[in-house]
This record gives sequence, structure tokens and C-alpha cells, in this order.
Amino acid sequence: MVGKIIGGWMVITSSYFLTLYAMFTLYWIIFKEPVDHNWNISGAFIGAPLLIIPYLVAGLYTKKVFDKKRTGALWVSIIPVISERLLIYLIGYLLVLGGGDGSMDGVTTMMFIRGEAAPYYTYTYIICGIISVLICVIAASNKPKKHF
Repeated sequence: MVGKIIGGWMVITSSYFLTLYAMFTLYWIIFKEPVDHNWNISGAFIGAPLLIIPYLVAGLYTKKVFDKKRTGALWVSIIPVISERLLIYLIGYLLVLGGGDGSMDGVTTMMFIRGEAAPYYTYTYIICGIISVLICVIAASNKPKKHF
């Protein structure tokens, strides 16, 4: 079971980075500006797919691989949700402690993270991790309707 869970984490991680890359690229193509110029638009544009796509893919993985689909989906999704949010914050916090990239007067960790790397990283995004877990569990436990 542990191997299947780790496999699910790899599915989420690879889906996450592919989605992140695709959304950063699409944002540049559509809006013709870097993602750090308009945090609200770029944050929503990038953040919403990051909440959904990796966990939908992980739910499908769980549905195919696990016997206990809901339990498997919970373990596959909850650890990456928590880890991703904590890791991004920890890295941002350490960079702010180190002086960031210049003048840091009045700059909070959240402002630094949004401005430098992750415009989608808001308190809303952090809380909506619950939705990601639910998407994974629902995708894993959804049974297709039989047509006669």
C-alpha cells in the first residue's frame, strides 16, 4: 500500500508541475505580461487549475490502483496538499529572513512569495486545499453509470 501511495504522490507532483508550467506559459501567451504584474488575475488563472487538475488525475490513478478507493485517495492527496503549502511558505520565509532580493522594508512573507514566484499563493489557495482533497476522493470513488 505504501508503494501505491508514493506512486500517487508522484502522479500529483508531476501533474502539479506540468499544470504550473502550462498555466505560466498560457498566461504569458494570453495576457502578454509576466505573471507578477497583476497578482489577482494571474493568481486566479494559475491557482484554480492547480487546485483541480493534479488532484483529479490522482483520483483517477487511485481509482485504478487502490482497492479501498476513498482511503487511498485521502492518503494520496492530503499529504501533498499540506506539504506543498508548508514548503512554499517555509522557502519564502527563509528567503525573507535572508534579505530577499533587495529592500525588504514592510514586505511580508506572503507578499514576497506572491511577487517573486507564486502569484496564486494566497490564504484562499491555502484553505482551498480541502477542495483538492475532496476532488481526489470524489474522482476515486465515482462509479460510472451502466447503460443497458
